[in-house]
Amino acid sequence: MLQRLLGNASLLLGGKAANAVFSLGYLALAARGLSLDTFGVLILIHTYTQAMGEISKFQSWQALLTYGTPAWQDGRLADFRKVLHFTVRLDILGAMAALTIAMLGIPLAAHFFGWQPETVSYARYYVLSVILLEVGTATGVMRLFDRFDLIAPQSSLGSLIRLIGAAIAYYQGAGLGAYLLVWGLANVLPQLVLILMCLRELRRHGVLAAPSATGPESSSVWAADRKVWGFVWSTNLNSSLQLTFSHFGTLAVGALLGAGSAALYRVARQLSEALTAPVKLLTPSIYPELARLSARKAIAEMRRFILRASLLAGVVASLMVAILIFAGPLLLNLIAGPKLTAAYGVMCVLGAAAALRLSAFPLEPMLISSGLAGSALRIRIGSTLAYLVLLFLLCPLLGLVGAGIALLLATLVNLAGQVFVTEKLLRTNAPAA
Repeated sequence: MLQRLLGNASLLLGGKAANAVFSLGYLALAARGLSLDTFGVLILIHTYTQAMGEISKFQSWQALLTYGTPAWQDGRLADFRKVLHFTVRLDILGAMAALTIAMLGIPLAAHFFGWQPETVSYARYYVLSVILLEVGTATGVMRLFDRFDLIAPQSSLGSLIRLIGAAIAYYQGAGLGAYLLVWGLANVLPQLVLILMCLRELRRHGVLAAPSATGPESSSVWAADRKVWGFVWSTNLNSSLQLTFSHFGTLAVGALLGAGSAALYRVARQLSEALTAPVKLLTPSIYPELARLSARKAIAEMRRFILRASLLAGVVASLMVAILIFAGPLLLNLIAGPKLTAAYGVMCVLGAAAALRLSAFPLEPMLISSGLAGSALRIRIGSTLAYLVLLFLLCPLLGLVGAGIALLLATLVNLAGQVFVTEKLLRTNAPAA
């Protein structure tokens, strides 16, 4: 299983490595082509749109893997189709909710960030891309069928579009509107490609042509009961709280310290996430493996699996952060010149938080795959509340570094809760000696 996990992750590595290079490229071009404050406005509009999409979307791919994997392994195509139809409806509901919330929230965002009327108009057009910002069912299907070879190039398509578009905008001396147009297209086009790939896989495996259950057997067909809806709402809220540690941090820095500081914070986070990307690739790959183990109640195998995966992730993430600390000033200067070197301090702190988080990456997927999404949610709520309090206390006092320290301390709180619940789960379900 560990070999399969690493194999799937290695397939994604090529796409993510290209994605990291493309991302640094388009950020460098945008940072050099725009003033620091205008670059910050671009970052804030994009981050606001992403945040609204994250808040509203359901983690339909997690539901598909959790409830669709047993049905698919047992050959129950009718049940699998039921799960599939359910998750598609979740995606549609989430997209409509995201667009509504994003549009209604623009006046409030304009007030907090000090946007001018022209910027507000740009934001109204840009948030339309939130409809296709995340297609969870398609992602779940590709992961269930182990088509990580197709996910890899698709995952880097958006960054490639931004890089090409940013290069054109930079050499043409274009303004904020051109960059937003490119960013918006990069949100939509890769998701359309993902949907087409998903339909192809479903057709190839005969899922679209499978008949629905009828007659006496129809009563045994999977249905979205209260337990399923509880799982869906728990994972949705858990995901929404996770964005507090990413998107909300950028938005809070923009509101408290200004658009320029938001740009510095975003670049620092982008670099720290880029260097830990090889480890982060393991997260999407591990869900199918844990779903299979949970379906077989293989607790002993699960314990060995997560311990080995955590050890591997911790070593690699620590090495990446060491590179970040020693080469940080050079990387920042290479990307956008001296005006972004002020992000070095917070970048080091964010790198440490990323390494800590990634070292424990199997814990939350294991809790969710084992039916403890509620416990994972409660842990996330506690760490999120700690983060919000620390953020608004430390950011005004310490500036950008304060925002990084708040994230690091909240990550420790979240990790402690996950370790406690995971150990309790494994100890409770361990076979008797």
